[in-house]
Amino acid sequence: MARHRRVRAAAAVFAALAGTAMADPTPARLASLTFENDFFAGYDRHYTNGLQAAFLVDRSRMPRWLQAAPPIKWSAEPQVVFAAGQRIYTPADTIAAIPDPADRPYAGWAYVMADVRTRSAGTIDHVTASLGVVGPASLARQTQDFAHNILGEQDSNGWSHQLHNEPALLLGYERAWPAVASGRFGGEDYDVALRVGGDIGNVMTYADAGAVLRVGRNLPSDIPVTHISLGPPRDGYRGTAQFGWYGWIGLDGRAVAHNIFIQGNTFRDSPGVTLETFGGDLQVGVALAWPTARVGFTYVERSREFEGQPSPDRFGQLTLSLAY
Repeated sequence: MARHRRVRAAAAVFAALAGTAMADPTPARLASLTFENDFFAGYDRHYTNGLQAAFLVDRSRMPRWLQAAPPIKWSAEPQVVFAAGQRIYTPADTIAAIPDPADRPYAGWAYVMADVRTRSAGTIDHVTASLGVVGPASLARQTQDFAHNILGEQDSNGWSHQLHNEPALLLGYERAWPAVASGRFGGEDYDVALRVGGDIGNVMTYADAGAVLRVGRNLPSDIPVTHISLGPPRDGYRGTAQFGWYGWIGLDGRAVAHNIFIQGNTFRDSPGVTLETFGGDLQVGVALAWPTARVGFTYVERSREFEGQPSPDRFGQLTLSLAY
């Protein structure tokens, strides 16, 4: 029954946006809400929930000391993305009061983030800095219990064994090459984009590379908004000059040196398991973009992240952006 209510609510959002009128041809500033959860894939385990709110802010309206701070001072654009979010991780068995030591630990992460973008000579660069906390101070347990109580689902019983409190710093960089190949197929437009990047910090350290194929009409000048579970955001926080839509498929490969949510706390003993060094994601999604709104849904299948993990993980993402 709860699953049906979620589906009806999502359908209502799409129906409302379908009636959005064409607006000023100048792209608008968008505020974006991104929701990721594994219930889209039919289960509750591992990376189980992510929530992020992001806003485009004019640099000229910021205090001068903030304009002069990295990464904001590196921006070649007049706007910067600011975001706040939370991510929740659990083992597969959330009924047991003592978690399986061979499974990934309970963990939560709350953070604030700044992301700047530059575009030149056919490339888009993102530089991202985030500051937050891992552990009980992230309020992940309280968030999950609240959601489960609202939906009439059973609470997870092993949160007393979650990772300890630890400051969380993460720096990210990505370079993308939009439309390295493009054309028309079956009456619709298509393009292919490439990207490379990575993150470094006590939360995660990894390098990745990927490609995205889009097929649609009036393709927005961006790269699809991909999951917030890894890496910096990829556009999606900016309006478009006219209505456009596309379906897309993406592939990412990663080499991972560190993941606190797999291996445990950096400076204290804590639950943790052995990291898989190499991994990747398959992503399939659809996006609709208006001058004053954007909505997208993405399904993600992620390869095994730790030794002994029985199967890949799956989750979905719903993103809604509105002009302000």
